Amino acid sequence: MKILYSAAGTPIPGTHGGSIHALELCRALARRGHEVHLAALRPSLSRGAEVPLDGVQLRYLHRFLPVTLLEWTAGRAIRSLIAEIHPDVVVERFYTFGGGAIAAAHHAGVPAVLEINSPARDYPGSLRDTLDKLTIVRPVDRWRRRQLERCAAIYTTSRHLVPPELQDSATVIVNGVDIDRFTPGPETPDTGPLHCAYVSSFRSWHGAEDLVEAVSHCVSHRVPLRVTCIGEGPRWKLAKEAAAVAGIADNIDFVGRVPHAEVPGLLADADIGVAPFAPDQFRALELGWFWSPIKIFEYLAAGLPVVTADIVELRTLLQGGVANFYRPSDPLALAEAIMELEADRAAVRRMSKAARALAEQRYTWDHQAAAVEDVLNRAL
Repeated sequence: MKILYSAAGTPIPGTHGGSIHALELCRALARRGHEVHLAALRPSLSRGAEVPLDGVQLRYLHRFLPVTLLEWTAGRAIRSLIAEIHPDVVVERFYTFGGGAIAAAHHAGVPAVLEINSPARDYPGSLRDTLDKLTIVRPVDRWRRRQLERCAAIYTTSRHLVPPELQDSATVIVNGVDIDRFTPGPETPDTGPLHCAYVSSFRSWHGAEDLVEAVSHCVSHRVPLRVTCIGEGPRWKLAKEAAAVAGIADNIDFVGRVPHAEVPGLLADADIGVAPFAPDQFRALELGWFWSPIKIFEYLAAGLPVVTADIVELRTLLQGGVANFYRPSDPLALAEAIMELEADRAAVRRMSKAARALAEQRYTWDHQAAAVEDVLNRAL
């Protein structure tokens, strides 16, 4: 199958979850024998030499400023690519202001599939909702509905992202991990500080400050911990300052943003993976928990037991005794979940093996690409 995958608002390669998802999925589709063309933004700092493409043909699109309002303008470039490539199917990663690839495919008579990883429905406080309230004809909503109507199929990381009338027909496909690159490191020793890894883009709902408070509580109870925080974002500086104020700067290493190729080594050096969340800090989650955090699958592949918020969808993902759950937005409960593992290193080692097995059995990118392939075949 010849596939044109459009990620008009996403720089590839990159360190953001969307960048990782798009490239990894396309690589897995290429490994399955498909000819894959990936149309995306060129990153500000190219790291292309560090990222294997596995046969994926990158087609860079023009970067507009602000790109988050202008993804739809990629339509002309996508029309040119369709005329050049003659794809069997076009896949577009959904953006509120996207739709250029869907429109181009419709114009060319090529089946189009929409991949939905962010809300394709209204929720209070969204930019789309705000803009539509300023008009009478609700242009953003109408444009979004046109995208949905022109699709031959939809797949999504969560049905909560899809308008209610389309939820039954959408296929749910969560994110995945490259189990050849993410592998377990040495077994957790019986003594010494428990090494926790935290990967984040430091959004308000990612619980970074909850983690700092939890670590402070552990240290005050003489629980030996070492935490490596990987990534940067809006709350990174605040979390780092909070650690300094709490007197635990020596316990938490804020390494900042690193190339994705370096993340496997950092996780292999850890004992557990921490994924705190504060859903009440993100109004979009009023739709329901729709997050499919790539870091959780990377923790599993690295053999890291996961400490994360007790949310139904996360419990469904993390079955088989691979996780400790705590009450969301409760730093003391998060501390207790971490301390429980620190006190039982044998349990950490058992959970490590179960975590790796779960990643291999259910969450490889090849598993997810096979599911996407089924969707594309149905669209054809």
